[in-house]
Order: sequence, then C-alpha cells, then structure tokens
Amino acid sequence: MRILTWNVNVLRTCLDYHPFSSMKKKNVEGLLDELGAQIACFQEHKTPRAKLEKSMAVPGSYDGFWTFPRSKTGYSGVCTYVDARYCVPLKAEEGITGLLLDDSKGSTMKPPWTPEERIGSYPDIDGMEWMDEVDGKEFEPKRLDMEGRAVVCDFGLFVLFNLYCPNETNETRRPYKMNFLKCLQERVRLLQQAGREVIIVGDINIMRAPIDSGEGGIRTSAEQHYEHPARRILDDWCAPKGPMVDVVRESWPNRDDMFTCWNQKLDARSANYGSRIDLILCTPGLRPWIKGGDILNRVYGSDHCPVYIDLHESIDHPEKGELHLKDMLNPPDRPPSTAPVYPNDIPREAPEPPRFATKFFDEFSGRQTTLKSFFGGGGNKKKDVAIDPTPSPTPATPSRSSATPVPSENTYANTPLTLQNTAKTSPSTENGASLATPFSLARAAFDSIDTSTQITASSNSITLPSPPSVIHQVSPQRRRSPTYDAIDMTHDDDDIHKATSNAIAGPSKPKPTIKPKSNKLSQAKSANTTGSQTKLSSFFSQPPISTSKRKSSPSPSSNDTVQPKTKSARKSISSISPSRSPSIPKQNNHSEEVASGWTEQEDELINQAILEAERDRKAKNDSAKPVWGELFAKKLPPMCTVHNKPCKDFLVMKPGPNKGKRFWLCSL
Repeated sequence: MRILTWNVNVLRTCLDYHPFSSMKKKNVEGLLDELGAQIACFQEHKTPRAKLEKSMAVPGSYDGFWTFPRSKTGYSGVCTYVDARYCVPLKAEEGITGLLLDDSKGSTMKPPWTPEERIGSYPDIDGMEWMDEVDGKEFEPKRLDMEGRAVVCDFGLFVLFNLYCPNETNETRRPYKMNFLKCLQERVRLLQQAGREVIIVGDINIMRAPIDSGEGGIRTSAEQHYEHPARRILDDWCAPKGPMVDVVRESWPNRDDMFTCWNQKLDARSANYGSRIDLILCTPGLRPWIKGGDILNRVYGSDHCPVYIDLHESIDHPEKGELHLKDMLNPPDRPPSTAPVYPNDIPREAPEPPRFATKFFDEFSGRQTTLKSFFGGGGNKKKDVAIDPTPSPTPATPSRSSATPVPSENTYANTPLTLQNTAKTSPSTENGASLATPFSLARAAFDSIDTSTQITASSNSITLPSPPSVIHQVSPQRRRSPTYDAIDMTHDDDDIHKATSNAIAGPSKPKPTIKPKSNKLSQAKSANTTGSQTKLSSFFSQPPISTSKRKSSPSPSSNDTVQPKTKSARKSISSISPSRSPSIPKQNNHSEEVASGWTEQEDELINQAILEAERDRKAKNDSAKPVWGELFAKKLPPMCTVHNKPCKDFLVMKPGPNKGKRFWLCSL
C-alpha cells in the first residue's frame, strides 16, 4: 500500500499539467488513479465549499474527507482520499484540538461529532501554556482549527494526520506556528500513551536539518540553521532525539538536494534550488510495516512535488505470526458507520465511510430537495380542487410538464379544470389551508401556448384546457390584486385584449358614456378606470395629433419651407432610413393629415432628406474605398539590389528562436 502527500497549491490546476492533462478521465478520479496511491493527502486545495464539485467530492471509488478555512476563501484547506477498494477509515475528523467537534456552527459536519465518532486523546487546552500574540493579547486555541489545516483519520492500525502547518510569513504569525506545533506534539503524545500508532504527513513548512535547505550560506553553519526555534523543535522531535521517524530521510540518509518545494517566481525548480519541507513521520511501532519512501520530483502541477511511503502487504510478527496489512486495516469487528443511508445511494461492497466523508454533504448525499419538487403544484390536497368528474375518452397530449408528473389521483386526461370565482371560496380556503402557487399558474400558461386552445370567460369561472397539474382555489386573504388567468399568445392582439378585459372586469355591464377630453392625463385616467389592458400594438404607433390644434394652424403653402415642429420630430427625421422604415402612404381624401400625423408636404421633405443622406453616405464610402484598399493590400515584394528582380518570401521552419519568422530572399 502507498500513502502519498502533496501540496497541490490549488487542486483544480493540477489537471492542466503532464501527465494528468492527457488522461482519459481528466478529473480528480483520474488524478488519483495516475498517482497510484491507496491513501492520498493533499494540502492547499484552495477550494471553497460553495465551489466544490461532485467530481472532486465523490471521485469514483474514493472516499474524500475535506476541511475548509472559516474566514478566508481560496486559502489553505486539506483533503484526504482513501481508495474504498482497499480500506475504509473507522473514524475521521477535522482539527487537532477537538474544539470544533462540539461547535454546531464552526464544524464542517452537521450535526457535530458524537462521542462514538471521535478519535479521542485531545490535549488539555486549559492546562497548556500558550505563546501570547505579538501585541500581548492572550492566544485563542480554537484558532488552530479555524484555517482548515488538519484532517485526522483512524484506520485501526494507525491514526493518520494530514497537515498543512502554518508558514511564518511575518513575526505576527510566529505565535500561531509555535502553538500549532506544541498542540500537535501533545496530541501525538496522548495517542501514543493510549497505545496508538501515528503517521503524520503533509507540508510541515519547516526545514528539519541543514541538508534539507538549498540556501548555500545556511548549509555551512548548523548553528545558524537551528537559530529558528521551530527547526530545533522539529529536529528534537525526530529520531534519534525524539519518538518520531523521518521515513524518507531514513530511506535516503546521505542523499543531497532531495528537495520538495521550489520558488516558482525564480524558476528555481529547473536548477533544483529549493527546500525539503514536505515530510512523512511515523511512530517507531509502525517501522516494521514501512518498506521505504521517496519523492516524485518529476511530477509537476505545483510548486511542491509529491512524497510517498510504501507499506509491506504482510509482515512476520514475533508474537502474532504473519500479519496482513489489508486485514489489519479492515477488521471484522469494525464499528458500524453512523452515516445515513439514502435510497438513491450507489450500492458498494465496501463498508460505508464515517459521516465526515464528503459524500454525505447535503449537496452530494442525494437528500437535497430536487428541482422536481418545486413544480409539484402545492401537494395532493383533494379538498382544494374543483374537478369535472367526467373525463374525456381521448388520451392527453404530452406537454412540457410531462417531465415532472403529479400523482395519478390528481391527473385527468383532457379534463377541464375550473378556477372558481373568489367570491365563492370554500371554508377550507378561507382558513389559508392551500394557496395557488405561481409555478402551477406558469405551467398552465405554457400549456395554453402548446395546445392552442380557446379561453372562455364566464361570470363564475374561467375554463382552462387540461393543464397537467392541479390549480388550487385562491384564498380570500390574498385577494389584494386581481387574479390573471393564462393567456393564449397564439391568438390575435384584439382577442387577447378582449379576453383579459372580460376576465378581469367580470360579467359584461353597460358602460357609461364618457365625453372624450383632449387632455392626455384625463385620457390615461379614463383608460385605467375602465379596467382594460393596453394593447401591445399601441406602443408602436404614432401619437395622435389633436384636431383642434391642427385646425388652428394655417396650412403651409407649397412655396414655404416647413420645419419640424418638435425635437422628437427632428430626431425622427434624422433616424429614419429607407431600408428600415417604409415610405408613408398618402391618403386619397382632401385631408392635410396622413396616417402618421404629418402633412403631405412634410412627408415629401422627409423623403427628400432621406435620399440626400443616402447619397452623401454612398459618396463618402466610394471616396474611402480606395484608401482602405491600399491599406490592406498585399505587400509587394522588394526588388533584389543585384538582379533587380522581385524577391521571394520565405518562412523559418527550423526549431529555435527564429521559428515562424518571415524574410525576403532573391528568387534567382
């Protein structure tokens, strides 16, 4: 079995590098298959939960365990993938302090961890001494788990820590880094005290020894290297001074320039000028299982390279005999998973992972409300439905809504559904038991377009042609605005106008005679009081010109020059073009007004102005055509100075800095 760690520095971007860019499955599942590790630990995925895609959260046969920073977005974050075909962790959690496990608001998992789901052996936060902040304030230990830096998985044989330790970017971050290391060491000590074995992988952000640094001056002086307290703490924690084993360094004790991180801004990777800060540490009890470890410095996609260790599939224990790794990681008496099981879950032979797995997030678990439920029409309540009990013998015609069917007991083929008048509502609707949903009304409107039916307005009801879902009665409490029924847009404007007017106004009544007024405001008020809707065609016609004003103004003679009377008229003259607006027809009667509201002489002046503008535009284009032709004309080859012949154009095809460049050469 292989355990791999890699600071990917944005997980999504790794797929753009070789060899992952040429995979058949260009996703996280293909990335994991290409890496060939049964347990893959990534740091700095930098993916907010809102942008986490299903292909990243549930990649095929791999179980994912993700943690996210609570404050910053696009920052930090670690995730662990486990191949369920090989093993499944018994427990999983986030953080190293255990403080997030009780927090219903701060924890990733909802609801928080139960006592049975926790790994245990947490540090005594109140009894530990913490380094204060630079400004003298008391350090808050809960902050150690708020940046999404740790995912812990219990595999039975060992407890795996996937860590992205803090980087000391400035002096204000030193207390955070030192407190993180102190808490981590205390947690590992308590686990060892409880008889557990531990593996720590990830970006530790500390160069343990001078050999792990590419800085030339530092490598010559060990005293100068250990001036930083974090380096001294890490070196004292590893063997032979401490209890932890640096597996990769132990596998290659004298290997020089075994770096895992390089400065991309300096292009330092090509010169292998970097540092070794990605480590894999384990407790001494796991050393018999470790086959060895190495770095994959030929794998690109980040400023770090992957680091891995291989474990033996079986060992000979002096007391227990031959032990198999797969049996140790998959014990027969494993506790049952507390994760919920949903009907639409994909069947799997492996046990279910812990509830912290990303497959159980609400957005990926399958229990989230589907889009179909938003178009359900308000449920199955027969008492709110008025249905003609006589069904039609012909089958219903399929429509758009056939993708989201309603229950069969509320579906009637070609049965006209009646929306009752609000004045005759039943007592159940008066109590607000059910209300008509906007989606059911919208679906009825779309079906009226598809079926091309006729809208019939009556005094008590409006009959709609076989909508796919049930239309409920409208509650009297919501009768603040008039209720509009679905309109068949396939009819003419006049039919629609009449239908909507009748539907709103109710039964036809004799209308009082209203004396027309010339005032526009009074006309608008009278139109609103009648309850009729303005037709769409009225927005595309010229405004009517008052007859009294036209009669009062003397008609111009043929010799006078007529100017547009308003700014809008002058604008309309300049904006009209012969290709977009047809010429205005003249009337045969003796009236001075035409259909558009202009006089005949004004119409002639408009047409004349249009023709002049068209001639000017054509003359301008004709004069500019040769200029543009010379500008975009093909460049003539120069003449050879020796033979006085046109040169020939050549293109450099040889690989190198001049590839793709063109040059002239004598054709002889």
